[in-house]
Parts: sequence; C-alpha cells; structure tokens
Amino acid sequence: MNSRGKKSAKGVISIILLFGMLGNVIVGCESDNTNDKAGASSTTAADNWIQDIGFDNGAMVFNPIQGAMRVNGKIDFGKNIEGEVTDWIVTQWNSRSDLAKMEGKREGDRYIYANEYKTIAVADDGTVTLGVDATKEYDGPRVRPTDPWLHLYLEQRYKEPRRLEGDKLQVRFDVRVTENVNLMTNAEYNPDLHASIAVFYLILSDMNGSGQFINFCVPIVDNRSDIPHGEWHIDSGGAAAGNTNQLIYTLDGNKIYDGPTANGEWHEVDIDIKPYAEEALAIAKQNGFLKDETYEDLGLSAIYIGWETPGIFRSSMDIKNMIISN
Repeated sequence: MNSRGKKSAKGVISIILLFGMLGNVIVGCESDNTNDKAGASSTTAADNWIQDIGFDNGAMVFNPIQGAMRVNGKIDFGKNIEGEVTDWIVTQWNSRSDLAKMEGKREGDRYIYANEYKTIAVADDGTVTLGVDATKEYDGPRVRPTDPWLHLYLEQRYKEPRRLEGDKLQVRFDVRVTENVNLMTNAEYNPDLHASIAVFYLILSDMNGSGQFINFCVPIVDNRSDIPHGEWHIDSGGAAAGNTNQLIYTLDGNKIYDGPTANGEWHEVDIDIKPYAEEALAIAKQNGFLKDETYEDLGLSAIYIGWETPGIFRSSMDIKNMIISN
C-alpha cells in the first residue's frame, strides 16, 4: 500500500507509507488506553477471528514482485502440512530474496527461515519473529516518494468476512521490537523518504458489495517517533502498483502504549477499536467513501502484520497472542 496525505498540524508525520507529505492528525475519540482494554485475553480459540495462530498449516509465499499475486511456494515451519488448508500468506514485496527458496531449520525452541535479507520464525509457544535487513535490498537510499520499498507481511484474507456486529471489536496481541537500526549516514537519511515501520492492519470492507473499504492500522513502531502518531489519509499518489485509493486510518499510539515502543520490551495491546472504526467510517464518508454504509455494514476481510521499510534499516520484532474478537 502506498500513499500521499494532506498537510495539517505542524510536526505530524504520517505513520504509514507516507513519505514526502504530512498526514491529517486524529483529534477525536478521547478515551484512554486503560479504559479501552476489555480483557480479550480470555477469548477462546473458537472465538478468535485470526485463524491458525500456531502456524500449524504453514504459510503460502507470494512472489517478491509487488502486485504479482503469484504463489512461489509454501513454508511449513517443520510441520507436516500435506493436504492442509493454509490460512497464512507471506508477502515480501520489492525484495531481492525469495523466502520460498530458503531452507528452514530448527533452532532451539523455534523453527526459522533466515538469510541476509529477511527472517521469519515461529516458536513453540506461538511467538512469531519478523525481521528485515535492507542493507542489500537497495543500491542506495530512495530519492523519490514514488520509488518502491521493501515490505514483509504476514496476511490472512477471508473469503467470508466477519461482519462487525456487537458492542466491541477487540484487538489483542503482545509485541516486542528487538531491533530497529538506521544504517544510513546522517547525510543520506531523509525522514520524509526513509523509515522503518511495523503495523497491524485490519481491512474493513463494505459487506454490501461496493468494493470500498477502510485500511485500519494499529501501529507498532515508527523509527521517527517514540510512540507512533495517529493520522488518516487517502492511499493514493505513490507507486501505482500498491495504491488502494481508499482511506488509511492509523490509531494514535498514545491510546495503546505507555512509553516508547522500540525499547526491546514486551508491550501488551488489548483495545476495543470499535469507537475508532466508527470514527474512521465518518472520515471516509466526509471524503466520499462508504456514503450509505453503517458500522454494521462493514466486515473484516483481511489482516496484514509486518514491516514496511522504505529506508536502509535492520529491523526485527516478536509478536504473539494475536486475537481479534467481538
């Protein structure tokens, strides 16, 4: 997904895919992160909208060419997945390395696929590690906002979206950013063009068939701020292969985190995002999208979890206990 936002409040940098222009800062929904927590940790596996959180059925791997949407192979994390339906997809857009061609191996309590470009691992307790090292992915730092950049995502796409019914929409996960290092010189680095960002996207689609949707982002880390800012913008104007031309709404990290997110410590995310999804829908309407739809007309059609790295960074995170429920 690529984007271009609109200028607004001074100093606000778009957290997701927005390089060269500033985002529209979110000012509504004043509830704090403590009050939003509602104990999603008690949710059972049967109630969890995220499927196969233990990666028992492996993952399909898409070709590294952005937009190709071609499966190059599967990774099994050392398990027998013959005949199993695979719920997870790995996308590795704009990478010079193909994860599908890597050999996996057991290392201690986890099964890992790794080379000098990227790392994906799943531990016995379900902890997932996602890492990128962009040193060799670029010939040099990006120079234009439309230049393509590295993505590493875990995705699920639902043939039958889960309609957003009920009094809440709970999102829960534990995350630890173990590394997020800028490998560019001060002269090379331009924060309008270069960043390393980790995100947890929910795609909220119109169940009435218009084809419109909201890209709803729960932020994890952005190297340009201790706690990621909230903002919104229309996903257009970047490299055409990645544009959705729909609303991207990023939840303010101050609603979630009590301190810097890239400090190497575990952070618990446990938040009811329904009021923010309703706010995102109102913003979409103001911009000509989803004009006749209500919150109950939306459904969760996909999730995207991982790194976007339009700069030369070495970045890694661990994530576990992922739950979406209502």
